[in-house]
Amino acid sequence: MFDVILLAVDGSKQSPYVADLACQLAKDQTSAVYVTCCIDESYALEDNGDEPGEIVDYPPAEEEQNTARAVVAHAMVKLRQAGINARGNLIVGAAGEALVAEAARINASVIVIGHRQLSDFSRMMKGSVSADVIEGSPCPVLVEVRGN
Repeated sequence: MFDVILLAVDGSKQSPYVADLACQLAKDQTSAVYVTCCIDESYALEDNGDEPGEIVDYPPAEEEQNTARAVVAHAMVKLRQAGINARGNLIVGAAGEALVAEAARINASVIVIGHRQLSDFSRMMKGSVSADVIEGSPCPVLVEVRGN
């Protein structure tokens, strides 16, 4: 049914539920699952436009990228143990927009994402990533709400 699944993980307590949902979708199929974590542009070390030869030493960015890599790797272990074809990647940008662009780039047939219960203040300040993805997605979006 879904041959290309974009699984968005962020390391929140909901991430294991989102990975489980992707496993359920991909199980017994030949689906490819792209496990994706988004990094804010201000913390991206790669493709940041630095001059060749310039050395960038920004420990918070290194920590952010290492954490994102670990989140992706953790989800991939779960998927691969279930016999699912999984690939991992990090994307850069505002999470909602970057996930929508990535879904279009890989021709995703579905996006699997979590939804956190934000306070009114947090929603006003940061916005809702899942709402942004739903609004702009080129494919269906499956939103996991367990684990909130």
